[in-house]
Amino acid sequence: MDSIHLETEARRSPLTLIAAVICALAITGGLFAGYMYLRRRHAENELARQQAQAPPASKPTGPPLLQVYEDDALIKGSQALIGGTIVNISAESLTDLTVELELHQRKGGNKETRSLPVTPKDLTPQQQGRYTLTVLSRDYSYARLVRIKSSARATDIVFKSAQGAQRPPEPPPQSKTVMVPRPTPRKGEEEFINTPDKPAKVP
Repeated sequence: MDSIHLETEARRSPLTLIAAVICALAITGGLFAGYMYLRRRHAENELARQQAQAPPASKPTGPPLLQVYEDDALIKGSQALIGGTIVNISAESLTDLTVELELHQRKGGNKETRSLPVTPKDLTPQQQGRYTLTVLSRDYSYARLVRIKSSARATDIVFKSAQGAQRPPEPPPQSKTVMVPRPTPRKGEEEFINTPDKPAKVP
């Protein structure tokens, strides 16, 4: 009996060992997967926290490189012409210039941005360029220049703004003269004119 029992135990031991190894590997794999999941969640939370604490992007600083003269919107029928003049007041050439306009819609008060190229797009020192945009006057209440960019620069270009061409005064409404023919006095009636020589009689 003892020999049979020992033989049975000898046969069962490898199977038990294999089962134990499989269980150990499964437990280890589960622990490793849980660790990687928690590590990834921690990294995502840390990145979100850093982004929330990061200061907002600051406006470009330094001396202005461009002088902008913003014209009043010119109304032509149902359209409004928005434009301005840009002068390079720096000692360097500025290339591939674009401006960004902020348009305010009449309905709802929403804001809309438009990017426009400067003509010419490259400005040497003291050279000037223009930007123009035509919109329907019924759609927008006003527009303003908010940004000037150059593809050769990582940050926006510092500029200063001033009043440009003003809108010409609208012509006064044309007056109309209506000619009323004088009625012919009837026979036997005298024509009376209220003048200092012939004052009007008050009953």
